[in-house]
Amino acid sequence: MFKSALRSIARLYSQRAVVLCILVAVIVFVIDFITGKSIQFPILYVLPVGMAAWRNQKFTAYTIGILLPCLRVGFHFPWHETQSLSVIALNVSIRVLVLIFYAYLVDRIAWQTRVLEKKVRILEGILPICASCKRIRNEKGEYEQIEEYITERSEASFSHGICQECAKKLYPEYFNNDKG
Repeated sequence: MFKSALRSIARLYSQRAVVLCILVAVIVFVIDFITGKSIQFPILYVLPVGMAAWRNQKFTAYTIGILLPCLRVGFHFPWHETQSLSVIALNVSIRVLVLIFYAYLVDRIAWQTRVLEKKVRILEGILPICASCKRIRNEKGEYEQIEEYITERSEASFSHGICQECAKKLYPEYFNNDKG
């Protein structure tokens, strides 16, 4: 049951990231109100901001990063805060700047991760290769050339040449042993 709930949340996050981020922002905002005025910097605000930034939802991330600290000012009335308006404005400004900078950093890291995932496709595990002809057995049990196998499963491409040792064996008339 727990796994299916996590899968549902992950599916929702991949399909409707903005809706889930706003929902998390509302939940975090309510938790912030319940915890009271003793927490000076509501650290949980980074959760919806980071979630939105990770899914490349910059506008949502920046909006949440600005709105949550600004809306938190309304808590001062039921909490009977005695801070001056300038201190409140300074605190809101600091929170907004920190959250926006955090959203920017998370967005950059997510972008770099997506770029690297496109560039890197890794072959892992043990590759069954023929000891004689060096062809690789694929998932169907058929043997195919190593170049074809790797090209189909990665971004690598091949160019062919011949090493000195093989050139001497195959074309001894062109390679004099004295010149190497």
